[in-house]
Amino acid sequence: MLKILQHFWSFILHPSDRKLIAYHSDTYSKVFFTLFLFKVLILAIILPLEHLVQYLDPVFTKKSDTDEEAVIYMISAVVFAPLIEEAVFRYLLKYKKFYRFLISHNTYRRYYRWLVYSSVFFYGLAHLFNFENGNPLFYVLGALLVSSNLVDGFVFSFIRVRLGFVYSWALYGIWNLFIFSLMGTIILLKNPVTRIHNAEIDLEINVSQFRDTSQTLFFVRETSDSLFNLNVRQYPLSQVIDSIYGAHRYQVDDKYIDIEMKSAKGYSKDSLLKLLKEDFTIEPNNP
Repeated sequence: MLKILQHFWSFILHPSDRKLIAYHSDTYSKVFFTLFLFKVLILAIILPLEHLVQYLDPVFTKKSDTDEEAVIYMISAVVFAPLIEEAVFRYLLKYKKFYRFLISHNTYRRYYRWLVYSSVFFYGLAHLFNFENGNPLFYVLGALLVSSNLVDGFVFSFIRVRLGFVYSWALYGIWNLFIFSLMGTIILLKNPVTRIHNAEIDLEINVSQFRDTSQTLFFVRETSDSLFNLNVRQYPLSQVIDSIYGAHRYQVDDKYIDIEMKSAKGYSKDSLLKLLKEDFTIEPNNP
């Protein structure tokens, strides 16, 4: 395993398009799963950094208000998205015979390092657009937000070059499956996110990883400043906030959310917002 990681580090410092010659039948599988475990280690290191960024300057994601059914989403994330991104960002990292009409193999190898570095850079930059934040500090800290993607760029490039396109595609798909399984497990363990039962309010909030629009429900009984009933199923949190507090007043790090809330005497909207802010990233929108 150590030798494989040393070889990977050498590739980062001195990229080459040389394919790995396997002398043992299990060589490819060892390289594949060593890099997978390396990504798990990097994830454990980078996640605290991303939480630090979220603390210093909150970033926001936006959920779709259309179907996000688990099966369709997983097929897209595990099969089609990795295929497209591998083709866009890493297909050119192996010299093909028809390239000779545009560039010689010697010239290709002379500038190969910059081809790899450019591929990694643009791969990371593309993932920066997953977030919404207009503050200048966001662009300073952006490298931390996509640091895991930059590492991924080198890992997938290494696998694509040394083992082949199918292996990098498979690693990307398996990694996405691992991440979504991990996220789903964390969400299940954390639910309900909030549960309060007292004289003022009965409140339970749960979060969903995926959305099923066949189960959607949005019912609210309110006055200008108080809520008596709020029953929400399978809606993005951003839509709930916009409905109760006014459109575009707040930025939200979005989740699919279920809320059951009752208050006989009425519960202050400001008090509910304060409760929501304890568990979700919700910030006033910049004017």
